[in-house]
Amino acid sequence: MKKIVLLMLVMVTSLLIISSCQYKFIVEPAVVPPNPDDTISFSLDIIPIWNSAENCVACHNGTTQDPDLRPDAAYGELNSMGLIDTQNPEQSIIYTHPNPDTDSHSWKKYSNVEAAKVLLWIEQGAKNN
Repeated sequence: MKKIVLLMLVMVTSLLIISSCQYKFIVEPAVVPPNPDDTISFSLDIIPIWNSAENCVACHNGTTQDPDLRPDAAYGELNSMGLIDTQNPEQSIIYTHPNPDTDSHSWKKYSNVEAAKVLLWIEQGAKNN
């Protein structure tokens, strides 16, 4: 009789432990790459990639690390330092260095969508629009 009670107690305790577990599944939001037919704006699409505290301007702020990617200086810096190659957009350093598929940048990298936007912007002539 004691064995049956003990067995029942173990089973009930096991069920309570198992049923108390919670699983939270994280569903990544759908990420839509830019449409190749859309015009990518430097000020509206590219600058916001760099201009947040946890992104590029945390280091590329005009004092810590070149190039200065703050909104008022970024376009001039990219061009004066030769970081944009409109003839070979995939070879542009501003695209390749922080690319998600590279090991060359040790801190923050583009997301796949951000990299696609930067590449499309360069392919469209890297305009200061």
